[in-house]
Amino acid sequence: MKQGELTNLEWKERFTYVKNVPFDENDLKCKGARFQVVKFEPHTSIEPHYHKRTTEIFYIREGNGKIMLNKEQYDCRTDTFFLCEPGDVHSFINDTDDDLVILIFKTNEEPDDIYWS
Repeated sequence: MKQGELTNLEWKERFTYVKNVPFDENDLKCKGARFQVVKFEPHTSIEPHYHKRTTEIFYIREGNGKIMLNKEQYDCRTDTFFLCEPGDVHSFINDTDDDLVILIFKTNEEPDDIYWS
């Protein structure tokens, strides 16, 4: 068994956010599967992008913001979640004064499967 806590994560910088990967495909025993935690600091965002193979489930753990998903804007609030399938263009916007923390469950992830729109 492997255990962790959000308050004890060591953050690594990536693009415009910080992240931690508590469980990877070796832990999950499923090639291309991953569970990661992403934190957007206040007034940050990530540009629109998509994945050709990766499916992502976004669970908003803390904070508020917006997700653009295929040109539609949705509010991100604590305890909301979204399914992002391959080819879905998406971006996050934290337009608040608080952190936006997102739990992300990925399947079929491959290196460099990110394409900027």
